[in-house]
Amino acid sequence: MTAAGFPRQFGRYTLTRKLATGGMAELFIARLQDEAGGERECVVKRILPSFSEDEAFVKMFIDEASLTSKLQHQNIVQIFDFDVVERQYYIAMEFIRGEDLQNILKAATEQQNPLSVPLAVRIVIELANGLHYAHTKEHKGKPLNIIHRDVTPHNAMISYAGDVKLMDFGIAKAAERSTKTQAGMVKGKVAYMSPEQARGKPLDPRSDLFALATVLWELVTGKRLFLRSSDFETLTAILKEEAEPPSRHRKGVDKELDDIIMAALEKDREKRQPNVEAFARELTRWLHKTPERRAESLSAYMRQLFAEKVAKLEPPPREVPQARPERAGPGRTTNVDRNVAETFQASVPDVLQAKPPKRARRPENFADAATILEDSVSQEALLKALAESRQKRAEEVAKQPIQQPRKDAKPPAKGNGLLFGLIAAAVVIGGVVAFVLMK
Repeated sequence: MTAAGFPRQFGRYTLTRKLATGGMAELFIARLQDEAGGERECVVKRILPSFSEDEAFVKMFIDEASLTSKLQHQNIVQIFDFDVVERQYYIAMEFIRGEDLQNILKAATEQQNPLSVPLAVRIVIELANGLHYAHTKEHKGKPLNIIHRDVTPHNAMISYAGDVKLMDFGIAKAAERSTKTQAGMVKGKVAYMSPEQARGKPLDPRSDLFALATVLWELVTGKRLFLRSSDFETLTAILKEEAEPPSRHRKGVDKELDDIIMAALEKDREKRQPNVEAFARELTRWLHKTPERRAESLSAYMRQLFAEKVAKLEPPPREVPQARPERAGPGRTTNVDRNVAETFQASVPDVLQAKPPKRARRPENFADAATILEDSVSQEALLKALAESRQKRAEEVAKQPIQQPRKDAKPPAKGNGLLFGLIAAAVVIGGVVAFVLMK
């Protein structure tokens, strides 16, 4: 065991290091051995000992595990285990090799390498897809009525491979929850609350839409939208101050994108898009209007922004062997052979050089190949094409001036004519076989 106390055993998990400690729980990187003897990395979220005796909190923790385990979507961090060990409740979830949006924004500012507008839009489209799935999810024929209520950059993970995942449904409100939020009790990070959430009013999915639009505004501009020096001032800004269009803070934002974002930031939720799916559709239409917007790679940006971390995760690239002179051998084609083949390509008739059809059928046996050949090119046509090709080649050779042999030139080696004849025959036969097989 190391000085830091890791690795340490926790039930069937081996905790390797601590990720973070929050107000009520702590996160660990862990290894789990599967039945086949292999290992997988995961994250273990464990209730702090001081809260393990709090019945209300334990129920809320169980709610989170039960709720999130029902959500199976590519844009939501997957929960795959929930249990209690040594009177400590825990959740095991998939481990995302990447960063949350909060760290990405920080690194982008430090390196003066901000997210491009199209990449910011793509990230939010992915988050919207995960949110819409959660909002409309049903279980046993009944809607779960999930509202995340904490859509923030801290709860959005981006992997180094470019995957986008929404996490932490810990305070999500759903019809199935056994714990109920007290009337008027405000939860969630203040700067991303919707006006109705800040007032403690009943919520619907459009509250998450407002929070997601706030995240997009900040990704595009690189600035905070409603954050002020105190929670009271922040809530006042959310309730009373109108957001400025992103185009005033970032070049490259056109009026169409401005309108999409500003509609989702309306104080009156009736004036927003009807749901996050409609918001995602509008953003997708904007993104696909210009091909250049779709060409950027989120993975490439992540690997550039966190190059040092990525380098530690990946093995060093294998050395590429230096090019060596080619040597002829069984089954190998040298440059000389390729040159000879190109020289004799002109003697292959056009009927054998035709491109195969798009839906080529490969023959199962030689009999089948013969049938295909008969259906496409008759034997008579093939022989005629070969004869015409030979005649054309002979005429071209006859037109060439006869060069007198040099006095010091050596006589051609015996067998060269036979060799070139064999090569020419092989090329022609190869063309026939290739045509038959590709047909």
